[in-house]
Amino acid sequence: MRYWLLLLNEDDFTEQQAYEVDSVKPVAGVPADAGDGDEVAMAGPGGVFALGAVEGEAIAYRRRFEEPSEAASVAAGVVDEAEEGWRPLDPQQWEELVGVLPTAERRSDWLVTLSLPVEAVDRAEAVRQFWSYVRSLGPTELPTFVARYGQEIDGTAFLLGAEHEQDPEE
Repeated sequence: MRYWLLLLNEDDFTEQQAYEVDSVKPVAGVPADAGDGDEVAMAGPGGVFALGAVEGEAIAYRRRFEEPSEAASVAAGVVDEAEEGWRPLDPQQWEELVGVLPTAERRSDWLVTLSLPVEAVDRAEAVRQFWSYVRSLGPTELPTFVARYGQEIDGTAFLLGAEHEQDPEE
């Protein structure tokens, strides 16, 4: 088994933060000497954001992190101006990288909401316009509100999986 770091550019990282998927096919493909089951740390701006494994021409996600870990990137030897692409890691680098990542939390129920004011003639038109707005704005422009189920008053605005300030003056 080999260990790898895949450093994504900002656009590819943003795409990975936007949607929940089981696996991803890297734009650069998988290295010729990578084999099924090889461990992969995925990093973008801000640090390592996921762990996965090579499965054919894709990386199957095993674990994603709420916040990218800069410490894990440093452990893997990534510097600020690092070029995107694949890098092999030795077992010691892999252990150091995994050692600084946060521990997995227990799954819990979350309430995720999205509300948009829509001016329309009737309910059907309002619903059509709502879905048109959602599709056109998408996860890069449309904030959602997230709270643990039962603690809705503590909701936080998120954009692309990261907290986002909702103060109109900010």
